[in-house]
Order: sequence, then structure tokens, then C-alpha cells
Amino acid sequence: MNKVFYSISLLLLLTAACTSSTDNGVIAEAGSGLDDGKSGTFTFLSKDSLPITADYYPCEDATKLIILMHQAGFSRAEYMDIAPRLVDSGFACVAIDLRSGKLVNEVFNETAREAERRNLKTGYIDAKQDVEAAVQYISAHTDKEIILWGSSYSASLALMVGAKMIEVSKVVAFSPGEYLSNQSTVRSAVINLNKPVYITGAAAEYDMIVRPIIGALIKAQLTEYKPQGQSDHGSKTLWQPGKATQTQYNKITTFLRF
Repeated sequence: MNKVFYSISLLLLLTAACTSSTDNGVIAEAGSGLDDGKSGTFTFLSKDSLPITADYYPCEDATKLIILMHQAGFSRAEYMDIAPRLVDSGFACVAIDLRSGKLVNEVFNETAREAERRNLKTGYIDAKQDVEAAVQYISAHTDKEIILWGSSYSASLALMVGAKMIEVSKVVAFSPGEYLSNQSTVRSAVINLNKPVYITGAAAEYDMIVRPIIGALIKAQLTEYKPQGQSDHGSKTLWQPGKATQTQYNKITTFLRF
């Protein structure tokens, strides 16, 4: 009797472990019926009720979801080629429009447009509430592990938000720097960031802009990469063709998986 009981219990545990994670609400609706690498758009509210526009790139059987955030002057379309590649590697992605941005790859930043219509502040630090709202909203509508990925000013915000929100498991930061209120805003906010962090930046900016942020992080949790060869600022470095970009992808996917 005990053997039967333990066998059934083990089978149930193994079944639960192999079951893919699930989404619900508008996130599930946005991802319904899409081919691999395609996205569906949805909106949610920031802390001040500003609508935030987001693209969801679902990945069947993914257990991790990456919130992708653009750099200054850009929109969620910074990731229109990057996100499908991450999906191919086994990760679901949500690319969001922050209120500080404009246009890239012929896609306007709808959150920034609406913020301007409402006469709201659209500075870099003003977008912090958008990041926090994204983490809260998305984590409430999926049971996937949440990873924050930022580019330039949003990389700095990703580090700051990741330091204080328990919903975030890891942070990826492309070209973070002291772009916000003053020259110690980010460093003072991340000294207690005790989570895995992947940090990188263009070779030309690395020592001056990125390394001071690295100095404030917990070394045991840090994976850093200074690229060799052609590179660019923020996540758009992944637009570059060639070996250096492939090396960057390989390092990131290894970090994300473990």
C-alpha cells in the first residue's frame, strides 16, 4: 500500500515539474494563436494610470519571461528582431514602451505619445514607475519567472527596480550608467542588489560609463562582458552582424538559463 502511495505521489510530482507555465488575462489573449517569433499587443496602466503599450512574444513551454525595455528616443521596436531570437532560445518576451522615448524601426512609442497628450513628465527617472508597474502587472498574469532587461537609461532603471522588487529574479543591463537624477543615483540604489546580474556595454563606453556601475554591484552575483570587436550602445549592439554579436548572444542565453 505504501509503495503504491509513494509511486503515485512521485508520478504527480514529476507531472507537475514537467507542466509548462501558464499565462492569464490579457497577456494570454495577446499571445493566443501566434506563430513562433510573432507578437500580440496589449496595454496596462502605469502607477499614475498612464496606459503602457506592450508587445508579447509567447514561447511554448517557456518557464521564463523577459521584460524588454528600450533606450532613449526609442520604442518597443528596439526588440523587433531581438525578441524572436530570444523566443527561439526558449524565452517568452514582453517589449514595453516607456514614457521616455519616441520612434525606432518605424514604430512609434505609444506610451510616450499618450504621456505628451496628458502633459506628463517624460524624463528618464519618470519612467521608473512604468517599469515597476510592468513587473507588477506581468507577474500577476503569468507564473513564469520574471527577468528584467534594460537598454541604456532603462538598464539603469532595471537595476534599480530589480534591487527592490521580489518579483524580479534576474537583471540584464546593456550600457547602464548614471543617466538619472545625479552621478550616484544608480550606484546607491543597487548596492544591495543580491540577484544575478548580466551587465555589458559597448567597448568604447565600457570603462567610463559602465564600469562605475559594476563597482557598486555584488561581485558574487555578477556576470560582466566587455565585447571585443564591433559593438554599439545599449541593446542595439545586438543589431550588429558578425562574431561579436553571436558571442554576446551565447553569453546572455547561458546566463538566462541558469
